[in-house]
Amino acid sequence: MSDNGHRIVHSADSCEEWTQVSAHRTKRNSAVPSRIGKWMWVVGVATTLASMSVLLMGQEPSAFNYIATSALLGSMGLLAFVSASRALNVGARYEESVLHVERVERRLRSLRQVVSTAMDLRDNVTGGHSDRVVEMSLALGRRMGLTDERLHHLEWAAFLHDIGKIHVAEGILTKPAALDAGEWSEMQQHPSFSYFILAQVEPLSEAAEIVYCHHERYDGMGYPRFLKRAEIPLEARIFSVADAYDAMVSERPYRRPVSHDQAVREVVSHAGTQFDPLVVTAFIEWAVQAGGESTRQVVEAEVQRLPSDLLRLEPALWA
Repeated sequence: MSDNGHRIVHSADSCEEWTQVSAHRTKRNSAVPSRIGKWMWVVGVATTLASMSVLLMGQEPSAFNYIATSALLGSMGLLAFVSASRALNVGARYEESVLHVERVERRLRSLRQVVSTAMDLRDNVTGGHSDRVVEMSLALGRRMGLTDERLHHLEWAAFLHDIGKIHVAEGILTKPAALDAGEWSEMQQHPSFSYFILAQVEPLSEAAEIVYCHHERYDGMGYPRFLKRAEIPLEARIFSVADAYDAMVSERPYRRPVSHDQAVREVVSHAGTQFDPLVVTAFIEWAVQAGGESTRQVVEAEVQRLPSDLLRLEPALWA
């Protein structure tokens, strides 16, 4: 836990556990190719000798037959051993690649822990926001059928989306009133700052693109590049819904939090304008499951105000 009480994901204990598991896996995997190699050589030699015996027993004993049979079986055995050796080399290289990926992942997780601490120290008002948005973004992403790889990029983008706020003046971040035009202009630059920071880390390049677009709107009225519809990555469209919902239900210096049902009503009412209708559909399913009957009634009333073909909700949702 940080000093202000916010949870920091992937603590030192979890990182240590990750390292121990990886070390155990490395030791176990490195022993496998060695054992397989020894047994393959033993089996290969035994098979070759047995085959020579069987073939020689059925032939007329002559020097030519012995030489021809030995040459044939020797070639076959050599080919088998070379193939086995190459297969083991490929396996070893694969293990090295897996271990390399694990090392990179551990380093990124360590980086994530450092950034989490720094973000909590920098902004004790919205601390914990990133963790909650990560959880909700992944829930929506899974409902929309994102692959594991895309969920991985979405997770990192959701967690690091506000890193660019380190370049925003503290007085703006904590101002207990509406921002003026100049302050709002500075605040709108934080997606660009976040992108600039993350794009320098190659494994986070996909996440950087998502972060760059997380304040774009479905109707093209967002910032900083005024992208719209499919121009915005799907992961960014998913994230923007999760980010907006959590911002509404969380306390901020300039306003009190709203209830779950009020936040759901606000998100649904902006389907097709601020938010992608497909994402809002997945959000409604999540919201009704989380909020129960009262949320169902709120959604049903709000959907009636939208164009009939905008949201394609499952009939079972209202059963």
